[in-house]
Amino acid sequence: MINILDEYTVSKIAAGEIIENPASIIKELLENSIDAGAKNITVEVKDGAANYLRVSDDGSGIEKDDLKYAFLRHATSKLKTSEDLFNIHSLGFRGEALASISNVSKLTCITKTKSDLTATVVEVENGEIKSEKNIASNEGTTFIIRDVFYNTPVRKKYLKSENLEFSYIFDVVEKLSLSRSDVSFTLVRDGKVVVSSIANENLKNHIHSVLGSDITRNLVEIEHEEEGYKVKGFISNNMLYRSTRNHEYLFVNGRFVKNLEIARAIEKSYKSLIPLNRFPVYLLYIEIDPKLVDVNIHPKKHEIKLSNENRLIEILDMLVREKLYKNTSIFKVNFEEKEEKSIFEEFESIDDNSNESSEEDTWFNRPTEKTNTSNEFIKVIDGIDFSHEDDSLEVEDEKREKQTDSLSNNITKYENISFNVADKSDEYLVEKPQILKDLLNSTYKGSLFKTYLIFESYEDKFYIVDQHAAHERINYEKFKREFEEKSIERQVLLSPLLVEVTSEERKVLLENTENLKNLGFYFEEFGEKSFLLREIPIIFGKPSGLGFIHELLSDSYDNLYKVDPYKIMTKACKASVKAGDSLSIEEIKELIKLLSNCDNPLTCPHGRPTILELKNYDLERLFLR
Repeated sequence: MINILDEYTVSKIAAGEIIENPASIIKELLENSIDAGAKNITVEVKDGAANYLRVSDDGSGIEKDDLKYAFLRHATSKLKTSEDLFNIHSLGFRGEALASISNVSKLTCITKTKSDLTATVVEVENGEIKSEKNIASNEGTTFIIRDVFYNTPVRKKYLKSENLEFSYIFDVVEKLSLSRSDVSFTLVRDGKVVVSSIANENLKNHIHSVLGSDITRNLVEIEHEEEGYKVKGFISNNMLYRSTRNHEYLFVNGRFVKNLEIARAIEKSYKSLIPLNRFPVYLLYIEIDPKLVDVNIHPKKHEIKLSNENRLIEILDMLVREKLYKNTSIFKVNFEEKEEKSIFEEFESIDDNSNESSEEDTWFNRPTEKTNTSNEFIKVIDGIDFSHEDDSLEVEDEKREKQTDSLSNNITKYENISFNVADKSDEYLVEKPQILKDLLNSTYKGSLFKTYLIFESYEDKFYIVDQHAAHERINYEKFKREFEEKSIERQVLLSPLLVEVTSEERKVLLENTENLKNLGFYFEEFGEKSFLLREIPIIFGKPSGLGFIHELLSDSYDNLYKVDPYKIMTKACKASVKAGDSLSIEEIKELIKLLSNCDNPLTCPHGRPTILELKNYDLERLFLR
């Protein structure tokens, strides 16, 4: 039998869609305050987030005659007709927030408009006004919320701990504070001011007050305007990244929104600049004609639809790439710098869904590279052979000892060898970071652990180059350039490799035949469950097994059977010089020359640094001089 639900039950269902927890209440009330033109907003939490919430503002207030409608469902001052849904200029518009809040809590509203002589106080339960009186008060509105979910005990039972619920409120205040630099926010917990964000016309200064200097000093400004779109904001350089998307802030017409396509497009621009499985930090403020935006697709209003989303993605891709590659920074070692905490930092790691507490934000947390010489490819840099391989290829990992006339284990042999590569050709100095100019004119002093190349520069600076990371960058960009120009050099294998495949792997190969050819791989069917690998890119050197092929195929069918060319390019780095390889002076010179010609020479394709900069002062501090 089909039942028609009574109004009370309907109201509880509707409230459940809007109000998930105390933070949902704070979000709705803060958005109402902003829509009312408030410039100062205070949020107070006492005795646990579910017991007492208070939001006060200095906005325009609610007219006395409107109060009797304010707590009814679908009662709003922001819409009149359905056409208005496609021209929304406010944060709220559905007329459901106050009705939903009053249906799951005990609500008190104190409000006064500019024309009122006194403020009006109403007590509301289950959407009905229980009492009304007048008191003296300032212009604006205050909502006091008590006993959240008192009449839905199951919902109350599943609230998280007090700290976690407060962290959700913290997150709401943070995002809204970042969205409006012209509004001051204060957050108070049990009588203690936790956040005091002062309005600031300078957007970067405002972001600094909210997120702190550790983030702000690594931000790069972007700005663009064309018909229909205005974009401004900040993106992180290669020094700043996080383990989650929690610091990706996208604001469209003043509203914080989530858009996976835009997020992926921006993240793609950071490929090879920051470590794998890390995410950039950005704060983007986009203004679009409201008629091109549909915000009415999700109860939380976090998700939106754009009528011309592809154009916006093109704009952001262009802006991010242009600014990012011009502002790639060298990793500098600072032995005395102390991180300045932001006003929001205390509760950022409370969320049990976040991995922030375990992130690896700095260069010195990078994992140690291990060399497996029995599985190496031949390593070649433009005709210079770095492999020095023994025909047997049977060498124990981390115990490789090469015989070469060009190098000695005695580091003193390299002292004061002038590099001066730059003197031979000015082409290496064109549009290059200053660090590369310095490095090309530096003096090579020697190698540490057959991995780190040391160069002494002027002005009491010296540089350490990771030979493996540097060659990874060179090979990656070489392969990428050849792929984009469709000029990948191939080598025909004298003995084709037999690749036995699963049904899933077979599907990947059959659906990506042309893509793989463009990448330099030629597979030929050989029965129902196997293929012959006949050609591979020269840059991959000599294949030592099928592990890479199966890894490639596995990655592809996890990604809807599509081969990712840039992931393959990253794999090409296995053909690079390894930690522990001895290099001659000529090889080192060639390495630095080629690195200086890279588009992004300061990081390897996985985002790790290729070069570190230190100063004489740093060493003096370590020796207590």
